[in-house]
Amino acid sequence: MIFLLLAAAVSAVPANGVDEPPRRGTYTEVSLGVFTAMGGSQPLSNGQPYIGMTLGREIGQQTAVFASLGIGAASASCYQVNSRPPGDCLAADSFGATFVEGGLSYGFPVGLRSLLSLKLVGGFTDLSPGPVRNGTSVPDHLPGFHLGAGAALDYDTHLDHFAVGIDALLRYTLARYTPAGGSSQTLGLPSLAVMPRIRYVF
Repeated sequence: MIFLLLAAAVSAVPANGVDEPPRRGTYTEVSLGVFTAMGGSQPLSNGQPYIGMTLGREIGQQTAVFASLGIGAASASCYQVNSRPPGDCLAADSFGATFVEGGLSYGFPVGLRSLLSLKLVGGFTDLSPGPVRNGTSVPDHLPGFHLGAGAALDYDTHLDHFAVGIDALLRYTLARYTPAGGSSQTLGLPSLAVMPRIRYVF
């Protein structure tokens, strides 16, 4: 009788083992990708490295909330051109862009252990040095606010705690400045970050 029970228990387990479900909960991520800014003297600024760090919490199987820090740079694209003489850039044509933001993502299963997600983000932007003059000088920092949206593809690996993915995130930053002798204006700066990343779920 004991032999029959043991045989039944063994036969209930697949020959290749049991696939554990992906871990869900609080997670941290790091990403390293490419960043470009749009809307300046070039359609796309020269691609520059982008690094991001995220702390988040998965809610159920498909939803997550998160806060992140992202750092990129725009290169060789002017946002304030002097008309006399033509072609001279009045401010920095290469500058750093730092994003501090919160966000929400919602995913759709697209395969075994894979999720295609849509993301919305919003937060604070710091442009350094300023791509436009504020008064008569180029500011060391030009603050602003941004909203963004993007898509992500995630794969939960069989290595416990770890997942990998890739994001494409489009942000639009609004920053107020005052030209010399003029009234306050708003700089609109779109940017794109494409970033592979790795996630650790606690």
